[in-house]
Amino acid sequence: MTTTHPDLLDANSLIPDLLVSSPQLRGVLDRYGLRGCGGRLGPYETLGFFARAHDVPLPRLLADLRLALDNDPPATAVARPDDAIYRRFFLAGIAVVLTLGASWGAWLLLKIAWNGSFRAAGLHAINAHGHAQIFGWVGLFVMGFAYQAFPRFKHTDLRWPTWAFASWWLMLGGIIVRSVFEPLAASDPTWIGLVLAAGAAEVLAIAIFVGVLIGTWRQSAKPFVYYDAYIASALGWFLVQGIADALYAGATLFADGAAKTTLVATWQAPLRDIQIHGFAMLMILGVSLRMLHHVYGFREASAKLCLIALPLLNLAVIGEALGLILMRLVSPAFVALWYGSVIVLAATAVTLVVHCRLFGRAPEADRTLKFVRVAYAWLLISLGLTILMPAYQYGLLAWFATEGAAANAGFSHAFYGAIRHAITVGFISQMIVGVAARVVPTLNGLDGKSLPALWLPFILLNLGCTLRVAGQVATDFSGSAFPVAGVSGILEVSGLAIWAVHLVRIMLGLGRPIGVPSRDAVPIIPGKPLVGVHSVGDVLDIYPHLLTTFVEAGFRPLANTFVRQRLAHGITIDGACRLLQVDSTEFLGKLNAQLRLPGLALPVVESAPSPKVVAPSCSCCAERAAPATTGDLATR
Repeated sequence: MTTTHPDLLDANSLIPDLLVSSPQLRGVLDRYGLRGCGGRLGPYETLGFFARAHDVPLPRLLADLRLALDNDPPATAVARPDDAIYRRFFLAGIAVVLTLGASWGAWLLLKIAWNGSFRAAGLHAINAHGHAQIFGWVGLFVMGFAYQAFPRFKHTDLRWPTWAFASWWLMLGGIIVRSVFEPLAASDPTWIGLVLAAGAAEVLAIAIFVGVLIGTWRQSAKPFVYYDAYIASALGWFLVQGIADALYAGATLFADGAAKTTLVATWQAPLRDIQIHGFAMLMILGVSLRMLHHVYGFREASAKLCLIALPLLNLAVIGEALGLILMRLVSPAFVALWYGSVIVLAATAVTLVVHCRLFGRAPEADRTLKFVRVAYAWLLISLGLTILMPAYQYGLLAWFATEGAAANAGFSHAFYGAIRHAITVGFISQMIVGVAARVVPTLNGLDGKSLPALWLPFILLNLGCTLRVAGQVATDFSGSAFPVAGVSGILEVSGLAIWAVHLVRIMLGLGRPIGVPSRDAVPIIPGKPLVGVHSVGDVLDIYPHLLTTFVEAGFRPLANTFVRQRLAHGITIDGACRLLQVDSTEFLGKLNAQLRLPGLALPVVESAPSPKVVAPSCSCCAERAAPATTGDLATR
């Protein structure tokens, strides 16, 4: 086998090319965090990008790779069950947001628009929808991303993967039960116990998640760096909000009448601040500080500045939550504590964004950068609107909507809701969309530059968010603005659905996304081993006698001519194995054994008699199926 010459290893070397010619290099890349990323041939990225993204000095990486070239025999990558653990969390998060989350929210918004009143949607229905968004949409994506990325950033394996998988079951089960049964429990107390049990399951899932990440970090022996501190703070807030949310749900379900009104007025806004600013915003800031430089190439943030900013952000979250509570329980004068905390939060966030030069020239052009940039613009809009809230309440409303309900009540629910929507959909959701669209292709071995630019979901999300924020504020001045706000939810859900289909196709290997010239459909060269990125249809076109092997291994739909001709070309061997839960390494060994080829994995020794081999139907196929000569293999 021909291997890569040491002098040809440089920053521009593509990982898939290296792993095809020199599979023994996989061990070095796995040690620095590759571990299952991109499938058998790794992600479509250069060694220079890999070194920066995984925080490895490039000279050290190149030196280790050159040493590995002398290894004989080639090192075999050992697959772990958590190599693609993110996938189940991302798929579940998408399912939640398109049902109990954004779609349910869009339905509630249509009810509000139809009735011309924000009271048209019940408290527990709104809270159940919000719960699905925070725990299901944000929580599941955060957990999946952290389980996948954190061990690789720390150059280690995920600690206690069995517990990590258990946290998925607990979290998803809790989300479904809580979101479905909380509205029912409001009218039938027999369901309250089930809601409380769901909340306990979610708290347990979060505690396991935090414990696994702490164990992973301690196992890695890597230093605790400044962006880790942001993630650690966010994990703390994640656990705190989980406990607080479960207690709050139980309290509101047991309370009635005036007691429930007091509970909501006192505790709901502080809880949302903890969830949005404490958990979600700090987590996104931590991930951004890690990714903006290492992935997008922006200037690396100053560790000193970031470590000064973090306590200010945490104190601001505590101050705004405590200020709101004390305003209700002690004195309205504590509004100063809330307002001062908001100013500190906004000023610190602006400082970090400006420092990272996020809106400057992008060193690395990427289709997902527009989501990240506009997301941060929405964060600044949300924080700016919060600072302007007193001027709106006692200025604009007093001048132009004197007789309106918001002016008479002394508080605008519409304006406050617009602030929340700007940060939850404009910032948080758009960051999830952008980051997921960046990492999922990489984890599946696709070149992001060849994928669709996702302009349609980008436009729909931002148009919907703009109409919602502007339309909701306008309802304080005219009831005719309700339909404008109402239609916004449909636009946002449509954008999320388009993005979701794109990502699900990649994660499940259901053919190439439209527009991908694909490196996942690697040309099959007769005499060379089959690999997981080869198309099933291409394999059967060249080696029709392998159909028996496919069918006997469980791929029974391939016995149908229509499936083979129309669908088999759109899925890789790895993708088909994932769908049917077949071990791809073992199956490739069987295929290559039928062809008398060594493959990229060790041949599988079969204890059972070999399946019947169907002879090629023509001399052309027989020639293609002929065993490779020594000369053929030497050119590999």
